[in-house]
Amino acid sequence: MPTISKSHFVSGIQCEKKLYFDVYRKDLKPSENKESQRLFSNGNNVGKLAQKAFPHGKDATIEMNNDWSKAIHFTKRWLKEGLNTIYEATFSHSRVFAALDILHHTENERWAIEVKSSTDAKDYHINDASIQYWVMNKSGFPPDRFFIMHINSDYIKNGPIDVNEIFTLTDISDLVITKQAWVSEQLNRLFDILDAKKEPFLEIGKHCKNPFLCDYKHHCWQHIPKQSVFELYSPRGKDWELYSNGILTLKDIPSTEILTHRQRLQVEGIKTNQSYFDKESISNFLNDIQFPIYFLDFETIFPVIPVLDGAHPYQQIPFQYSLHIVHNIDGDIEHKEFLADPIHFQDNSPIDPRLELLIQLKKDIGQYGSIVAYNASFEINVLKSLAPIFPAYQCFIDDLCTRFIDLLIPFKQAWYYIPSFGNSASIKSVLPALSADFSYDDLVIGNGSDASETFLSMINNTFEGDSGATNENLLKYCERDTYGMVIIWKHLIEKISHL
Repeated sequence: MPTISKSHFVSGIQCEKKLYFDVYRKDLKPSENKESQRLFSNGNNVGKLAQKAFPHGKDATIEMNNDWSKAIHFTKRWLKEGLNTIYEATFSHSRVFAALDILHHTENERWAIEVKSSTDAKDYHINDASIQYWVMNKSGFPPDRFFIMHINSDYIKNGPIDVNEIFTLTDISDLVITKQAWVSEQLNRLFDILDAKKEPFLEIGKHCKNPFLCDYKHHCWQHIPKQSVFELYSPRGKDWELYSNGILTLKDIPSTEILTHRQRLQVEGIKTNQSYFDKESISNFLNDIQFPIYFLDFETIFPVIPVLDGAHPYQQIPFQYSLHIVHNIDGDIEHKEFLADPIHFQDNSPIDPRLELLIQLKKDIGQYGSIVAYNASFEINVLKSLAPIFPAYQCFIDDLCTRFIDLLIPFKQAWYYIPSFGNSASIKSVLPALSADFSYDDLVIGNGSDASETFLSMINNTFEGDSGATNENLLKYCERDTYGMVIIWKHLIEKISHL
């Protein structure tokens, strides 16, 4: 007979069809992508660190090998022996299984602790904890208190990680206790579905992405065609409104439908293949850009566990930049770049790579001229985050931040739109549409996420490969981004001159 684990319960709460697939149609589940692997790795690292806040425990699942009975046996035995702390303590009751990140006993209280890599306790964490409390209570080991142990966003690294400071315990005991009747109702409903062994009928909906993107979306959404209403730019519910009214594709949206300017351009572009160009707005935008022009792009890491003193969890830490410099409209393009040494991110390093970056950036960027970035708020925020750490550079950073021009604006504001942009104003969508010869396809590292994860692996010593070749690949990718901005800027100038 089918059983329900905590992960099954979470799946069933999001979508009963997802639960059915988890149990009976695992063949439909795609292999893990890089993003899911990154999230799993982050969660695992955070969980291992959290255990150090409750040391000297034993792991009940160390010999499990997908056999729940062993973990349950160890948990019961260690509880009987009076062990204070058990990692992955596992309980079962009436075909329901659940493992707890940390079970800790202190001052005659039994604490149930679930570890999360988020910076606060989410609503769906309460559901997770509620099924765990239900199983523990039914199996005769109710916790006195239940906590979500999550990352303290205010933590600032200063030397070795302080596990008692980087985590925060949020007591959710009352919340999980009040949900116990609800848990029983949901379990009865979910077991009815599994015992029927028949795929439940459920229409697609917002639950397909909430609270997580469903692994089976590709299967359930097979009937959704390309250029559907779900590709509408910044829909804010308009896509589901249209879908519920029987409108499936962008070309079928009637002209009477109320849409934003950008959405209307997209829809009309699908129907007529017409582009749009606001000469006045773009001319004013270009006139604000002053020579020499510095096209700047940062690559960053944003580890949940800070790797440098002065940094907080998830802070964007720049490790690389590319800078293309244009001195006049017809002049040569100058290129400068910086890439930190992963060794300088170690605790015992005498060199701070952030300071090294600022020193080099100050040499490379002159005191006058515009600094152009694509989605410039990112570069600005990265720089501002460095100012409190290096107050001697406060004035330099403040000056840089006043000189930024955001190359995203003409496309985000829809002053310029061509149908091949689709529903995106990102540089990865705009560039290929404006320059057929421009591509990232020939690069080994072709996106920011890969660059970040690659460099982070070089820092934490999990990297496998040729570090010299990888450094070159990182430099090539970042250079491609800033050169792409030069192409966009020149394209806008040429477009203006021909109108």
